[in-house]
Amino acid sequence: MKTEEYNTNQGQALIEILIGLFIAGILISAATAAVVVALRSNLETKNFQTASALSQKLIDDVKTVAEADWHNIYNLTKGPDTQNFAAASGTALAIIPGTTTTAVGNITYTQFFSIENVNRDGAGNIVTSGGAEDSSTQKITSRVRWPSAGRTSEVVLTVYLTRWRNLISQQSDWSGGSGQEGPISEFNQKFSTSTGINFSTSTGSIIIQGF
Repeated sequence: MKTEEYNTNQGQALIEILIGLFIAGILISAATAAVVVALRSNLETKNFQTASALSQKLIDDVKTVAEADWHNIYNLTKGPDTQNFAAASGTALAIIPGTTTTAVGNITYTQFFSIENVNRDGAGNIVTSGGAEDSSTQKITSRVRWPSAGRTSEVVLTVYLTRWRNLISQQSDWSGGSGQEGPISEFNQKFSTSTGINFSTSTGSIIIQGF
């Protein structure tokens, strides 16, 4: 009788190689996924930084327009859903209804801002309901949007602008005399009291008697 012996070492080595290749494949896949995630995260960070800079620039442009003439801001159509942008008009900036776009690299960013009235309570605090409108304060919300992995990403920046640099009113004629009480909606030539005041010697001037 002839007895045949089989060498099982070769079969075992082949199995070990296959297992090693399988594990290596898993590790390579995991490493590749990690690299893709890291690259995507870096790209998103870069895009976010670009959008933030564009949003801040839009706010700065709106501030420039408001400082030049408050009414160019205050007289705009108000509401959280309004859309405006700032653009050069001659040597100055102007506010234009709608949106504008800026391409940076291969990304197109859409920019616009909304404007809302602001109310304050009796203590001067800004409130979301009630209170009275403060015509010297406006809420500006700047938005920048861009496409990202099948969705739309957005940066939102909100500021409150005041017209502290603007000339609110100027009166140069008080010849109407006394008798004006309380707040007024339009300028006239009268003032509240005439005690110790000379307003007739020099037309349009108020002179405190004795000075």
